[in-house]
Amino acid sequence: MPTLLVIDDEANLLYSLQRSLGSEALRVITASTARQGIELVGTEKPDAVLLDVRLPDMSGLDAYDEIRRLDPRVPVVIMTAPIASSAAPRRCRRSTNRSAAWRLRMSPC
Repeated sequence: MPTLLVIDDEANLLYSLQRSLGSEALRVITASTARQGIELVGTEKPDAVLLDVRLPDMSGLDAYDEIRRLDPRVPVVIMTAPIASSAAPRRCRRSTNRSAAWRLRMSPC
């Protein structure tokens, strides 16, 4: 069964995504800190990751780098709110992972 890892510090969002996306066809696991998420990437080997930019223990963009070191092939979708969005395009342009495909989509608050 495919596994989706959601890394976000908002408990309500984690709960909502786990309840709405989880099914018999998709296992959804969650982490509320970057370090927990990075650990889960190593132990659970998720098929995809949803990653928040703003996390309490480290930047989601730094967590992205760690995730890439552990598993360079796992797709990572970086989520951001408009207040944090200015860092995302700059970091995307600086990415050294040439195989990564980037699309920034602003979502309403």
